[in-house]
Amino acid sequence: MKKTPLYEAHVNLGARMVNFAGWKMPVQYESIIKEHEAVRSNAGVFDISHMGE
Repeated sequence: MKKTPLYEAHVNLGARMVNFAGWKMPVQYESIIKEHEAVRSNAGVFDISHMGE
């Protein structure tokens, strides 16, 4: 299974990782509500580094 350059950051932040087309990708973090609130009040990052293969 391949890992993106942000894999360790996702894991350290508590992401639940899943298999997506041969890559370990985050599907969600601790709580969908907390994730939503964090993005609304700060900023979010969407890891698409697997697409540059």
